Amino acid sequence: MSEQESALAPDDVAQAGRVRLAEWLTAEAGGNPELATSVEELAAWPAYQAEEFLVFVPPGFANRIFLLGDHGVTSFAPSEQTLNEAMTAARTQS
Repeated sequence: MSEQESALAPDDVAQAGRVRLAEWLTAEAGGNPELATSVEELAAWPAYQAEEFLVFVPPGFANRIFLLGDHGVTSFAPSEQTLNEAMTAARTQS
């Protein structure tokens, strides 16, 4: 992710986003406790602000990036979409 596209989110904003993301990921796990995600597990994930979204990037190589906005949470594969394309798609889903 380039500096032109985003900037690191303030710690309090990032932490609130991690809470939302952990809840969403746990819900996506479909009740499987082994796949549930805690806020602590997301502590190492950097959070960026890009326009109206928080962007969470898992550490290491991951082909899934998460966007948090007023509409909810979406994810995209950076190998298939740019950040701008993903934000545009997320806006149309709300």
